[in-house]
Amino acid sequence: MNIYLTKITRATNKTGVTPRISFAAEWLREMGFVPGAAAQFLPESGGCSFVLCGENSTNEMRRAAKEKGGTLVKVRLHRGVPQIILSGFYVSNAGLTQGETLIALYEPGLIRMRKAPGGAVKIVTAHLVGKWLAELGFTHEECFTLAAEPGLITLQLYENGRERTAELVKFARENRLKLLQVQKMRNGARKTNSPYIDLPLVCLNKAGFLPSDAFLAVYEYGLIQLQKLDCRRYGF
Repeated sequence: MNIYLTKITRATNKTGVTPRISFAAEWLREMGFVPGAAAQFLPESGGCSFVLCGENSTNEMRRAAKEKGGTLVKVRLHRGVPQIILSGFYVSNAGLTQGETLIALYEPGLIRMRKAPGGAVKIVTAHLVGKWLAELGFTHEECFTLAAEPGLITLQLYENGRERTAELVKFARENRLKLLQVQKMRNGARKTNSPYIDLPLVCLNKAGFLPSDAFLAVYEYGLIQLQKLDCRRYGF
């Protein structure tokens, strides 16, 4: 499954500040969205789609897009990478606003986008790794609890957890939680400085997840909640 996340930003023009969809990636080229190509922007329930015109007449495709409240966009070249960018009336008319995150599923000639849940989000696997963990307080050897229930895994960090180990062990036992520590990522036989969390298989099973699943992480400082990325849930 080809998945991508992008955030709606803002653009300033003569009419004021408007929402803007803008993303650049090499996968665009692989899907046929090469610089200079035309694509339909089509508003849809909960999001939008970009449909490559291909060999079709751009005038015909523009007319068809406008009939559905959309428009035609040209793929640009941004620092050597294909880019799609659109702002203004068509974005806001699709019900999309600045700050929202869009989940994109893409295939040759088609990019479908739907609104993600509110808050900061990220697509992850059962092996969480990277600087973003440290930015949330999940640094090496910090303690956190892991709660698993059907459809949801919650990671909760505790301030000064290393100094409160005995207290947290008791708390976790009483509340049937897993008490874990953030590890360092292994790169072959060596450890790097990247924080690393490997979700226990028993917790994945309890939540009804598989190790191979992709997860949508909704997060804030000290808290990460993982849901299975069920595309049907977002209207795909």
